[in-house]
Amino acid sequence: MRTLFNVAAAGAASLALVACGGGSDYTAPPPPEPLTAVPDGAIVSSSAFVSFLNGQSFSDETSEPLTLPAGDLATSETDEPLPV
Repeated sequence: MRTLFNVAAAGAASLALVACGGGSDYTAPPPPEPLTAVPDGAIVSSSAFVSFLNGQSFSDETSEPLTLPAGDLATSETDEPLPV
């Protein structure tokens, strides 16, 4: 009797696991587009540009160089130099 109960319990557990393995409508979001240019907001001030540079990965050897937006980088005669 006990063996029959164990077989029935194993069968029920197997069916429950099979029933849970159905498909899903979830799709992962697409990866973000690779950055190809320095954003316009990064050249409005020296500190913004340094912040942008500090946020970049210096160990990525597969990415392409970034292009600068049209215009001159902002400079200041009174700001102290910032470490990069």
